[in-house]
Amino acid sequence: MTTRFILDENVVILAQKGEDDHGNKDINCLDLVTSIIEICHTITVDDVLWEKYDEQLNRASNQIPQVGAYLMSLLWNALMMPNKIEGTGHIAPAFNEELLIPPGSTKDTYIVRLTVETGAILVTTDGPLRQGLESSGIQSTYGLTVVSPEEALTNL
Repeated sequence: MTTRFILDENVVILAQKGEDDHGNKDINCLDLVTSIIEICHTITVDDVLWEKYDEQLNRASNQIPQVGAYLMSLLWNALMMPNKIEGTGHIAPAFNEELLIPPGSTKDTYIVRLTVETGAILVTTDGPLRQGLESSGIQSTYGLTVVSPEEALTNL
């Protein structure tokens, strides 16, 4: 069964750095991206999220050189494979309850829109975003699944 994942840009950054969200050496995010592409799963993006990936992938300060080049190549090659990366060519639309997104997470409105639009599993290390989606009721209203990279890897 194909599962669709939305990877928050912080997951891409951590994959490039080979770290966890506390700065410790960790390859879970890189393993997650690689596994999603190698297994029959899909990374869901829109033009806003893809642009953020591209920006992060080209930021030298975010990467171990070999890992960054590998990750960039992996994602660009996945674009050419059917059902590996879906959703480029559009921007996720606004939804009524987005005004409920807490002020500290409004910078992530684009990714919440995409998650609401597609119902794909959102993978993020952003604690305030996870908490905001739950406390605002958006997560339950739309039946969203929001997980950490470790949780996503465990459930592949």
